[in-house]
Amino acid sequence: MKGLLLICLLFLNNLAYSQIKVDKAGDGWQLKIDSAFQLIKKVDVEKYQLIDSVCERVEFWTSGFSSNEGSYGNKGTILVAVKDVQLNSINNLAVVLVHESLHLHVLQKGYIIPPEQEEAWCYRYELSFIDKLKNPEPWLKQHAITQLTNIQK
Repeated sequence: MKGLLLICLLFLNNLAYSQIKVDKAGDGWQLKIDSAFQLIKKVDVEKYQLIDSVCERVEFWTSGFSSNEGSYGNKGTILVAVKDVQLNSINNLAVVLVHESLHLHVLQKGYIIPPEQEEAWCYRYELSFIDKLKNPEPWLKQHAITQLTNIQK
């Protein structure tokens, strides 16, 4: 019995340490990010697994766009722009997390590719996620397509 209890405690301990930390900010913003994570898990578990493997933290910042910070071999941080949170779209936050996680994957693995190619790769990855959403806002897909078009010019 003690052995089973020890195994359960170790398992729960590992779950606690592997969970992505979300900074507390705004009025329940971390709850919105948690909802976005749940949506990603539900819609595309493989994309969530990639996020979990490359991201250790989600922070909020006042820049005009979401981004990331990371380095070769290490988990990184997804920086969610305040304006993305203020759109009040869980779908958009999920798309941001999916997009930025692929950037972190590139950083973590040390891939050396031209920035335009990396960005196009991330927007295609984002579009594959948007296509799996049940009721995405039309502007989500249009934004990704516009960005891809601009990159390819």
